[in-house]
Amino acid sequence: MSEIINLKDIEYLENINKKLVFDNNNSSLTLISFKSGQERQLHCDKEDEVAQIIEGVADITIGNTIHRLKAGEMIIMPAKTPHGLKAIENTKMLLLRPKHTHD
Repeated sequence: MSEIINLKDIEYLENINKKLVFDNNNSSLTLISFKSGQERQLHCDKEDEVAQIIEGVADITIGNTIHRLKAGEMIIMPAKTPHGLKAIENTKMLLLRPKHTHD
């Protein structure tokens, strides 16, 4: 069933806040909020992932490079490459990824 989803309808909490928007057998889309200074530590995934910033500013590390993204920007995080995130400001993002497990 189709419905309108407000992508900014997620609160900033003391911990990283995740809200599943879409999920099927092949992929998922998750809305995530990070308060300024919160981090997602470096980790690797078996498949490519896409991060899109919808509010705020975040540094996304991919391999040895830090990319500063702001609202309206997105980046592909290649498979088997360490990546992580640090919120520079309160930040909301969408994470699109295929079904997989973390290494």
